[in-house]
Amino acid sequence: MLRIYQTTAAKWIALGLSLSLVSGVKADIFSHPQQVYNGAEVTLGQFANGGLVNASYMAKLNQTQPEQAYIKQVTDGVWAIVGHHFSYKTVIEGDTGLIIYDTGDDLEEAQEVLALIRQHISDKPIHTVIYSHAHYAFGTQAFADVYQGALTVIGHPKLNHNISASLGMGAAIPELAPVLTARALQQFSVFLPSEGPDAEGKSPIGKTQGFVPVNTPVSHGQAMTIDGVDMVFYTAFDSDSNDQVIVHLPESKTVLNNHLWPTYPNFYTLRGSVYRDPTVWAQGIRLMRDLQPEHLINTHTHPISGQGQIQTTLNGYYDGIMYLYDQTIRGILHGKTPQELRYSVQLPKDLADMPHNQMTYGEFSYYPKYIYQHALGWFGGDVENLNRVDPDRKAQEIVTGFGGVDAVKQAIKKALAEHDYAWASELGGYLTRYVPSDAQAKQLLADALRQMGYRTEASIPRSWYLTRALELEGKITLPQVVYANAETVFEAADSTYISQFRVRLDPVKSYGADQLLAIAFTDSDETAMGLHVRSTVAEFITDVSAYSRQPDIEMRLPKRTWAQYYVGEKSLQQMLASESVTSSDNQRVEAFFQLFDQLDESQTQWRNTAQHTR
Repeated sequence: MLRIYQTTAAKWIALGLSLSLVSGVKADIFSHPQQVYNGAEVTLGQFANGGLVNASYMAKLNQTQPEQAYIKQVTDGVWAIVGHHFSYKTVIEGDTGLIIYDTGDDLEEAQEVLALIRQHISDKPIHTVIYSHAHYAFGTQAFADVYQGALTVIGHPKLNHNISASLGMGAAIPELAPVLTARALQQFSVFLPSEGPDAEGKSPIGKTQGFVPVNTPVSHGQAMTIDGVDMVFYTAFDSDSNDQVIVHLPESKTVLNNHLWPTYPNFYTLRGSVYRDPTVWAQGIRLMRDLQPEHLINTHTHPISGQGQIQTTLNGYYDGIMYLYDQTIRGILHGKTPQELRYSVQLPKDLADMPHNQMTYGEFSYYPKYIYQHALGWFGGDVENLNRVDPDRKAQEIVTGFGGVDAVKQAIKKALAEHDYAWASELGGYLTRYVPSDAQAKQLLADALRQMGYRTEASIPRSWYLTRALELEGKITLPQVVYANAETVFEAADSTYISQFRVRLDPVKSYGADQLLAIAFTDSDETAMGLHVRSTVAEFITDVSAYSRQPDIEMRLPKRTWAQYYVGEKSLQQMLASESVTSSDNQRVEAFFQLFDQLDESQTQWRNTAQHTR
């Protein structure tokens, strides 16, 4: 890939569009993190569990995250609980009790935090929870269980919906939440071993969820006094979700936030989620800067005290974000394609060297292409790519053009020997597509990906590279989708998972069909809903009694039974055999559902096991 970048740079210079910012300044002012995949020397380090990792990852992350967890009283009545878990917590003391900012990934984590609070901070009751955003709202029930009263839960107005739609993962299309879930498991090392060179890194994947919905939504600029503590809430600026709440404590000049990270913002997450707008994230940074806090407490990095240090840090973070955005737009104006932007837009060293701009989570090269596609879609203006050949045909032509399978294997071996891992993996991808059962081809690709995983400075691609390597070697099986558990489906609105069922329709099986099924939940007051299959499309009907035709078949069942079928805990036959399920014609109802994809047992097998092992 380094050769590609050099070609791109030469093209810019030839066009008179030098990458230099000032006349006479050479292009080597820019960082080039992709070189770790293309022959650059890399020193490897180890996690405590033996996992191999780029040593610079560990050195850089130690600048912004603690090697040892600690609890610090940041100012009068405000404590930061730092490093004990993936998300850090803030505790605020009121006149009669405590307020906690975020509750973590699961009940087990929250119970540990509660013990830390009791041991190191106060015995006062915790009566109020504030959610920074939806990602760390799953331990709240642990605090509700020990508080003798109605827990006040403050959060963004969108948060409850985001949890119910996709467990807070930000699915742009709710029906695709199972794909995001499966990919999140790869992103956070769930499939990696617990020990050895491929061992897992730190993961936020939780155990037992205990979400309590927001019952006190706040708006942008809203001021409240909670148990004697004055607070101002800001909700207009997204970061890694669109339900962020920044909290300003004006009396102590303290700001709580999830906008300043220990790393550069992860604008594109490989699991896929709604667009994270860099300009909006930057506005959140600017808001915090303009509040001129004396103390800045962050969800993932050390708290910072001292107005000067806070201003320097926030300005550097703001500049790093806006450099990406503005130079990506500049590149598009100069005619760069999405793929070219990955190499032509590089973070300058002065910004890259700032501790909070380190690339130890995601990789900078993902983001310019992401911005381009958000703005202009997938087409990069390169007309020759409008109708490319089928990927299988492309792989065949490349392999045969190289001289056949053995010739490609030799080329991969040569690239591996030269530490040209990106090229080795690209060739390996073509080869395994052409000969998918060839064990040696799969091993060569696994070897390339494993070395890329060891050498990257970023934790997210490390997990993806190593997970794929293990899959190629037949050591793990990866799910394409992981559905929510039945309880999540049961608690959602009645219509949600009947409507979403429509995307499972098989167009071959349903071709020519015309049937309307009415579905009524026996434990709900809602009117009967329906699915109308018209050949290759299933339309969701919110109220069959108001629809233009009568249902052809009907079924009545408890909502929980439907939830169990929806996520694969019950098969179609098990659902219909339940005593609590009645229908106008069981055979016709079964035939109707057979027009849709049925969940494979393996799609629930991992989830059920994981709930007991993670």
